[in-house]
Amino acid sequence: MRILMIQPNYHAGGAEIAGNWPPGWVAYIGGALKAAGYPNVRFVDAMCEDNPDDRLREIIRQNAPDVVMATAITPMIYKAQYTLQIAKEAVPNAVTILGGVHPTFMYSQVLSEAPWIDYIVRGEGEKITVNLIRSIDDGTVLKERKRILGIAYLDDEGQVVATPAHPVIQDLDSLTPDWSLLNWDNYIYIPLNCRVAVPNFARGCPFTCRFCSQWKFLRTYRHRDPKQFVDEVETLVNDYNVGFMILADEEPTIFKRQFVALCEELIARKVKI
Repeated sequence: MRILMIQPNYHAGGAEIAGNWPPGWVAYIGGALKAAGYPNVRFVDAMCEDNPDDRLREIIRQNAPDVVMATAITPMIYKAQYTLQIAKEAVPNAVTILGGVHPTFMYSQVLSEAPWIDYIVRGEGEKITVNLIRSIDDGTVLKERKRILGIAYLDDEGQVVATPAHPVIQDLDSLTPDWSLLNWDNYIYIPLNCRVAVPNFARGCPFTCRFCSQWKFLRTYRHRDPKQFVDEVETLVNDYNVGFMILADEEPTIFKRQFVALCEELIARKVKI
């Protein structure tokens, strides 16, 4: 099975002043797919490479994927929807999947606006995506999709169906990110002129601020083992020459003892980041 992951070509202006940020969802979900036995995963960063629509269409056509995946926060939703429309036009038989914060909560609107999207992954995506891909690969997805937790789709009558939420991943140390999917020359933190990574130490938040969606998106607060997280940081530094990192966390310091242990581990190993 050929799987193509695409970061939509959406530009936010101010967020890009300091550089291009590597999309962590690609490493974590792509790594989960590879660990589940799907090695043919490719990523196109249409945003970083600023691919025009015609160029993206040709890239998709040349790759001839069985599945095309994209992500969306609210400001990029229309570009994400159009990206998957391009995918359907280029490879009509490809299954299109959209994940991210916006479609997780606004799946009904998204499917109504963009019926060419076959499935929406709602919430934390690693396990849901693997389950969905397995069903697509087995050819049982049309019969089994009502039982796949954490997705939304249009049924045969054009009605929106949302299955119950998938449980959160309690053991974040079970994640298998594959950072080799990224073209690291693209991700430079301009102030330090070095490669930048956005790894994930903790997920979720115990607070329920009304202006924020992350506590609903990631739900339960969880963190990784500090030593295993630093193992990943060392991989980023040693294998990909990363010199600067930003934690992809809402509240990494909630458990002070664990965060201090993380910092002490970085110091003890003299990680050059």
